[in-house]
Amino acid sequence: MSDSADSSGGAAAAIAALVEREHQLSVLFDAIADVTFVLNVEAVDRYRFVFANKAFEKTTGLPVAQVLGRYVEEVIPEPSLSLVLTKYREAIETMQRVVWQEVSDYPTGQVTGEVSVTPVPDEHGHCCQLVGVVHDLTKEKKVEAALRLSNERFAYALKATTDAIYDWNTGRDTLYWGEGFEDLFGHQLTENPTPFSKWADYVHPADSPRVVAGLRHAAFETTNLFWQEEYRFQRSDGSWAEVFDRGYLLREASGQAVRMIGAMQDITPRKQSERQQRLLAEKLIGQNADLQQFTYIVSHNLRAPLANALGFSDLLARVDKQSAVFDTSLHNLRTSLQLLDEVLADVNDILSVRDEQAGYRPEPVPLAAVCRQALLSLQDALQNAGGQLQLQIAPELHVAGSRAYFHSIFHNLISNAIKYRADARPLRIAIVATATPAGGLTIVVRDNGSGFDRKLAGDNVFQLYRRFHAGQTGRGIGLYLVRAHVETMGGQVVVESRPNEGTEFTLYFRPHADENLPH
Repeated sequence: MSDSADSSGGAAAAIAALVEREHQLSVLFDAIADVTFVLNVEAVDRYRFVFANKAFEKTTGLPVAQVLGRYVEEVIPEPSLSLVLTKYREAIETMQRVVWQEVSDYPTGQVTGEVSVTPVPDEHGHCCQLVGVVHDLTKEKKVEAALRLSNERFAYALKATTDAIYDWNTGRDTLYWGEGFEDLFGHQLTENPTPFSKWADYVHPADSPRVVAGLRHAAFETTNLFWQEEYRFQRSDGSWAEVFDRGYLLREASGQAVRMIGAMQDITPRKQSERQQRLLAEKLIGQNADLQQFTYIVSHNLRAPLANALGFSDLLARVDKQSAVFDTSLHNLRTSLQLLDEVLADVNDILSVRDEQAGYRPEPVPLAAVCRQALLSLQDALQNAGGQLQLQIAPELHVAGSRAYFHSIFHNLISNAIKYRADARPLRIAIVATATPAGGLTIVVRDNGSGFDRKLAGDNVFQLYRRFHAGQTGRGIGLYLVRAHVETMGGQVVVESRPNEGTEFTLYFRPHADENLPH
């Protein structure tokens, strides 16, 4: 009896231990985030659920109580069921763990999981159970799909835009370029990403301190999120594009910049259009001012000799033809008519210049040869004045402009220097032309003549009929014509002068200035 009691007590203890162990395993499996289940293998393609953890219910939406005891075909929907049965058979036949991915529709929605089943053999080596684990990949797959879609949109955006999109990795100091970079600037990307320094090398040297150093300052020494600049960027053919560059800085919580996403936009046509509009506006404003001045002065200069002529002609009709008054009036009438003729000649010259400006087309002008041609008609006057002219213009120097305009400019400035020379010293004239490193041109015409008070003259030096030397004959339109010719060719002229010391005219022509003018 005691043996029987001991035996019964031992069995009860064993059962209790087994129940406790199953409870512990159940708690353990329920704590696992992955879906875990156990299937009894009852026959070919007959598998019954004998265990499922809480993750099974949470993932599928199927209560565990309704799953246990049911066959897989009652739980797993098609088309996943056919795939599952195939994998189960493979695990049983090979007695190896089998892994695959599947997508199934459950009450919770579509579930994507990585499934593995491991066969459990009985004492005879036959598979009696399958232990399954499902790692839920639904969220990861959604993120992957969203990322793939985002990348596709980004790729299409890169193809659609004409800008050069880039991604600057500040840690590695590299730039990843979109397709627009090659299309805009012609540089072939033999590697991508490229070193930051390669982009910096193409920034115009004059802009580099502001742009390259400014970008690094914004990224590493400020907390700014945005950066933008306009600058010149060298194309593969050596020409310069004008670009507008804007970037957004991505920073860590500490404020340290880690990346910058930006875009370079070629705004060269727009900037050229802006310059053309500005030059046109300046030209129209200047022409309007000149027209007002021209109208006032010409009308004033015409009115006086015309009124005098009318007065003297009326007087001649009323006085004795044999009297002294008649002779004096006749002389004065002729003088008035001569003045009227000179004013009309000036009007003709000025209108002719304006007609020429309307049809101006630049051509390569051999500057030294044109200057010598202008000097030929003034050579006698220069020698009679005891003057000398030093010409420092390289024979090979050609300038885009008008040959007739340069001839008129040199002729007027040299004749003025001869006319307004100083009696106290021999006349010396120097003409120097210098090409600037940027491709522009500077012409200086200097003399040691009588000069004039530049401050007193103010801004009226180049106005019509403006004269600075009393007692000297002159019509007062030479400097007006000089300025008109220079500005038509896209240049600028300034003058410096001091009484009894001399005068210096400086003509500035920007690189290809004539090409920026509206013709």
